[in-house]
Amino acid sequence: MKYQAECELVIKYAVEMEDRDLTVGTSGNVSMRVDDGAIITPSTIPYKEIRPEDCCLLDLEGGVLEGEKIPSVEHKVHLECYKARSDVNAVIHAHPTVASAFAAARIPLPAFLDEFGVYVGDEVRVAEYAISGTVEIAKSAVDTMGETANAVFLASHGMVCVGRDLAGAMHVARQVERGAQIYLWTKMLGGPVDLPEDSKNLFAQVFAFYRTR
Repeated sequence: MKYQAECELVIKYAVEMEDRDLTVGTSGNVSMRVDDGAIITPSTIPYKEIRPEDCCLLDLEGGVLEGEKIPSVEHKVHLECYKARSDVNAVIHAHPTVASAFAAARIPLPAFLDEFGVYVGDEVRVAEYAISGTVEIAKSAVDTMGETANAVFLASHGMVCVGRDLAGAMHVARQVERGAQIYLWTKMLGGPVDLPEDSKNLFAQVFAFYRTR
């Protein structure tokens, strides 16, 4: 495999995704941008059994450049993220419990915490439902996420998180799941108090700064 080290890194974060209960079994997928396109996890192989040679090297149009395994069915979502956002170098598609509940209920998650606004950006919106693996779900996800957020819910499915690198995308994924949990708990206490507008504006500036660095 041409990108041995990159494949090992993708596998590392795929295993971490499972270990942190951000997905179950072989659901979800992880990728990172490389010069030739993107490295992505293969379909239906348990994460702790994936070898570097099992990873798939794709060009940005979905053509397989290297790898004998079938790429993840959701590879179109990953590739659309890379084509739409030059600041994105890693994508994690996960199915964490609470975030997936928001996706199933078609409820967006507002940026109600300081750190949420800095790392996740704007609210996590819900992309219109489309069948997994289709161009429609990929374009819906990217269009809904836009450039003001690093995460999007896929209706009745899960979430997609992006970052400048895999560590950043994982941090976003953890922030979204944690934020979803806290949001539900605040509902038991009367609901979250909205952040002041000047704070929101500041966090938006910090988010934009990090996007370009």
